[in-house]
Amino acid sequence: MNQAKPSRYALVILSLLLHAGCSSSSDDDAQPASANNDAGSDAASDGDVGFDSGDASNPPDDGATPPDDAPEDAAEEDGQPPCTPLDPSPGVGPGGYLLDGWTWTRHGVVLDDPSASAQGGYIAPAAVVLGGAIHLWVTRKEGVVHRILHSMSTDGETFSEPVATTGIEGQDIVAYPSVLHDGSRFLMWYGSGSIDHAQSQDGVSWTMIGTGVLKTGEAGAFDSFSLLYPNVIATPTGYVMHYTGYDLQAFGIGRAESADGIAWTRTADGAVIAKGAASQFDNHAAAQPCAFALGSRVLLWYGGYDTSVANPGPYRIGLAESVDGLVYDRKGVTLDLEASGTEAWSTRDPAVVRWDGKWWMAYSAMGDDGIYRIAVATSDTCADE
Repeated sequence: MNQAKPSRYALVILSLLLHAGCSSSSDDDAQPASANNDAGSDAASDGDVGFDSGDASNPPDDGATPPDDAPEDAAEEDGQPPCTPLDPSPGVGPGGYLLDGWTWTRHGVVLDDPSASAQGGYIAPAAVVLGGAIHLWVTRKEGVVHRILHSMSTDGETFSEPVATTGIEGQDIVAYPSVLHDGSRFLMWYGSGSIDHAQSQDGVSWTMIGTGVLKTGEAGAFDSFSLLYPNVIATPTGYVMHYTGYDLQAFGIGRAESADGIAWTRTADGAVIAKGAASQFDNHAAAQPCAFALGSRVLLWYGGYDTSVANPGPYRIGLAESVDGLVYDRKGVTLDLEASGTEAWSTRDPAVVRWDGKWWMAYSAMGDDGIYRIAVATSDTCADE
């Protein structure tokens, strides 16, 4: 039997723990001990792992229909320039961890909250490519209050001023969206505690479909206390969700399936990606998943939390791959930390789509000022079968 959804008080406490880098000895306002790449500290959420205007007031459907065609953001286009082969011997990055062999070009910050204070700002992007534009949802974090905003871009680098979404139910933490377009509407899964579900015609005004469509696991499960950071992809038979689970001890990535986006069934007894070994970049937590189905493989970018040098410590975005969606092979770090500036203390919360013939990633970067911003990187790395 599923446990009851954690109370509002419990979720606020969870948020404080998460945003303190999973260390009960550090409060949310603590600054990282050092700005170097090894000891840079992430004082933000451990539990973080994306429209034409219309009337969003219609009653919600009783189910979500998977799109008939391949999503626009997953389509390969003919006539694109040759891709860059994977580096078979990528070596280690500045943090001393194995790299994944991909080549990414960083384009810097695209969304910055001028009113953000330390441990605040924009986190948890979700992206959808539709009609020649990238629609981007982000979570604005101010203390324990989280709200989802929407922005757009036609070039992948210049984004409109984020506007607040409406109609999405929740209390203090309304956050961590995953968004798809099914050909007629946007579908969002989001939440902290349990996963909720909504629909929209324009990406801004939303109508609830259901609350608690996926609840916490049974006592003793890796996701027994809270679920957050859902990431949903469409499949020929429905939907697959990867999500972050928390049991008051550690964070891991779980997996569930659904035919309609509402009724979900877990497809693994435990986490499909748990925290890594002491020598790996995700030695304290694996969270914030972003899955991309590519032929018979699943590419899964996620945030790995490292406390080998300091606790709280930094996140780094890494990559794992699977041929069955259940057993994942860690490939290494995708975006390591920089020596200084806006990506000195963490890279996390990846949101990956295909855009303009390349891989396009929005992610949350924490700088040496302790503020979160949304940055963008692109890659032409060969990843096909």
